[in-house]
Amino acid sequence: MTGKHFLDTNFLVYCFSEDEPEKQQTCLTLLEQAKGTANLVLSTQVLNEFAAVMLGKFKQPFVQVKAIISDLAFFEVVSVDADLIQKAIDIHALHQISFWDSLIISAAKSAYCHTILTEDLQHDAVIASIQIQNPFLL
Repeated sequence: MTGKHFLDTNFLVYCFSEDEPEKQQTCLTLLEQAKGTANLVLSTQVLNEFAAVMLGKFKQPFVQVKAIISDLAFFEVVSVDADLIQKAIDIHALHQISFWDSLIISAAKSAYCHTILTEDLQHDAVIASIQIQNPFLL
């Protein structure tokens, strides 16, 4: 793994999910492979969604979730602002994908990522010049 890769929320959730050990291992292995060779990027949307899942579905302690968010802040984090939202609306209209997925693409594009790791979009599709890769199909 080289270059800039945007991590979708589901990728991060699987890193901490004990319900799906195979997906967890895949994500952790990709993170390990990325060390020193790839720049990993998140957005404030991803951090918000991740925190909501960890606190809600996984019932993790507040202190632990805050510590994980602090660790994730070492990655490049794109702030979602009005400009990104407007660009996401354009992507949504042009490609007929969900607004939330369009916002992920908009954030990845603003950070000059060439790849988004997600299982939510079509594997190997190229949307707004960004390659979509499902980490579980690699």
